[in-house]
Amino acid sequence: MDEQKRRDDELFAALNRSKKQKRRKRLLTALAITAVIVIILLIVFANLRKRVEANIAADADEVLRYEVEYGSVSTTVSGSGTINDVDTETITVPEGVEIDEVLAKTNTHVSQGDVLATVDIPSVLSTMADVQDAIAELDTQLQEASNAATNASVTTGATGRVKRIYAENGSDVAAVMYEHGAIALLSLDGYMAVDIDASSLSAGDAVKVIRADGKELSGRVDTRSDLQATILVTDNGPELDEIVTVCSAEGEKLGSGALYIHNALAVTGFNGTVSHVAVRENQSVYAGGLICSLKDTSYSARYDTILKQRREKEDDLRQLLALRQSGALRAPFDGTVLTVDYGKDESAETDTSQSNSSMGMGLWGFSSDWSSFYGSPSAGAAPSTTADSDTDGVTIVTMSHDERMSVVISVDESDILALQNGQAAEVSIESIGDQKYTGTVTEVDKTANSSSGVTSYSAEISFDKGPNMLSGMTAEVVIRIEGTEDVLIVPTDAVHRTSAISYVYTEYDASTDTYGGMKTIETGISNDDFTAVTSGLELGDVVYYTERETGFFFGFPGAGGSYGGPGNYRR
Repeated sequence: MDEQKRRDDELFAALNRSKKQKRRKRLLTALAITAVIVIILLIVFANLRKRVEANIAADADEVLRYEVEYGSVSTTVSGSGTINDVDTETITVPEGVEIDEVLAKTNTHVSQGDVLATVDIPSVLSTMADVQDAIAELDTQLQEASNAATNASVTTGATGRVKRIYAENGSDVAAVMYEHGAIALLSLDGYMAVDIDASSLSAGDAVKVIRADGKELSGRVDTRSDLQATILVTDNGPELDEIVTVCSAEGEKLGSGALYIHNALAVTGFNGTVSHVAVRENQSVYAGGLICSLKDTSYSARYDTILKQRREKEDDLRQLLALRQSGALRAPFDGTVLTVDYGKDESAETDTSQSNSSMGMGLWGFSSDWSSFYGSPSAGAAPSTTADSDTDGVTIVTMSHDERMSVVISVDESDILALQNGQAAEVSIESIGDQKYTGTVTEVDKTANSSSGVTSYSAEISFDKGPNMLSGMTAEVVIRIEGTEDVLIVPTDAVHRTSAISYVYTEYDASTDTYGGMKTIETGISNDDFTAVTSGLELGDVVYYTERETGFFFGFPGAGGSYGGPGNYRR
């Protein structure tokens, strides 16, 4: 029994040794395969890198020669965006007019007098009657409001002393108010005040106030905060803004300053012309007293509002008469129909399956493109949803005068401060040709837009609208922000810089592939292509250089120098 157990143990031990040996062989085999793969990859990587470096070295051998000449250098800001018409106008009909059919189509040119839409004449006549009734009602309101004309005089609301009069005979009240904020200024409590720096004073202390003419007035300290004291003196005599000197009771000079009204009242107005000023400076006036008389006063605000409404109704009536005469809404000027707005909301709610109805197309002549279907096939029903809250009446189409367009471009934070309104810009629209259009910067928006840690701003450029330009096309914009003309220039790649100097090489030995003739230069404005040279070179001098390359391979920079010598970095 023991012998049998011993043999079994030996058998199991042998089996375990065999399994361990197999596992060790598999592990060694896997490691060997991995090592072979790594070696192969390293060989491939090394060969590929050698090829890249060989190509870079081949480029580095190409030394360029440039003869210094006169030229121009400028720096620019560039960007792109979509163009839009800026001289747009909404074409409306008075509310109540029913549209039979809209004939205008989006992005089509129309001439003045062309029919944009046909109208229902009975609805025009009905609306005319309503407008005439509204005019008659406004006339009645005008008559009532005309009796409430603006007061033809300016009075004071409190008793006080006149310290400053801004108005004079013939002055426009609104202009005086805009410039000074008041027609006149009154002192209400009988005091003028001056602030001085005096830490030795306390509230209630008596002081002497010496006027500009040398006259002495009695004063007292009203308040003191920190190191500043407010001194009060009578308002009877001293002038507003007069420079006075404050002395202690013993005559020691404490400070000086300009007098101001301690408790001021501004006398105001808003319209009319001053016909007579009834007061003079330093005069006492009582509450309700006349300050000045006015002429050319307009009627009350209510009167002006009613008059504005009547003029709008007059415009509606003239438009209705034109609609009645021609039976249609016609283009008021030559231009392009940008959008057809009438019925837009209702068409969006209509079952789109109608667009596939051939019978519907035959009856109404609408395009199979549902996006161009505006208005209801049922003639005469003007949907209430078409009323434009920003305009009087119902908007039918939006038109452009075809004169000006604009584009908004994004501007980097490093360039935004260099832009200003009025700068010239060059605009190109690749989709319609190679022609360059002259534009003008019309708005610089310095509101920051941040995305993914990058901050940018925007600028708007306007330009004349040319043939075939359509809203939504992409335009490229170049704005010249700085430039110089008729200066010596060299390629920017030929200029090498250290922290102290800039220099170029004027000699090159091809046999030894070495540069020489280093010349220190002073430079001016520079861009990616050329740099202006202000001293150090003359016309006809020759410089040698290689184009600088910014290429990298797997994080390893390409061959070539930078500041210390000719580089091989290619832009």
